[in-house]
Amino acid sequence: MIDKLSIKQICAGFAALITVLVINNIAIAQDIPAAKIIVIDNRQISANAAVAKDISRQVSQIESQMQIELQGIEATLKAEQEELQSQINMIPQDAYNQRAQDFQLKVNQYQQNVQRKRLQLERALVNADAEVERALKPILQDVLKQTGATLLMDKTIIIEQVPGLDVTTRVIEQLDLAMPSLQVVLPDLPEAAAQGQGQAAPAAQQ
Repeated sequence: MIDKLSIKQICAGFAALITVLVINNIAIAQDIPAAKIIVIDNRQISANAAVAKDISRQVSQIESQMQIELQGIEATLKAEQEELQSQINMIPQDAYNQRAQDFQLKVNQYQQNVQRKRLQLERALVNADAEVERALKPILQDVLKQTGATLLMDKTIIIEQVPGLDVTTRVIEQLDLAMPSLQVVLPDLPEAAAQGQGQAAPAAQQ
């Protein structure tokens, strides 16, 4: 029972426990190197690196080309819809219904085309980001070695820091040398990839 233990025995027990903890902590400290942290700002890299600017420029061009192409198709569909609606009382009902169905198929195909192009651009960006990350990995490892750091953290998760820890500029400079540009390639996608993802427009009403 505890009430029968002497104060000396209790103190001896605590002393033994503390000794074990100290020994264990020393062993752990010997196995794990002391942390030396450096910081990068990924948002700044995404905005200022030459390859990031090149990707952004290409994406803007692709989006503009897509917009021009889709606007042309929309104009054609709008004109066909207006013509169809003008014939509602001029042709037999069966013929009108068939033309309305044909027009709806064109609308559905257009919407699938829009969705497919959107998916192509999304996947192209994912692929481009993966290429940049592959180029960044050896750069970050090299910076760790050069600085003697053991830990690299993103600036967005840091509340306060002392000057001299941020190596973003160094990383951008090395990335600009290793990968100044990257071609954004739209992957081939089957037409079926976009089916069911777009919402069909209503057919011409009688």
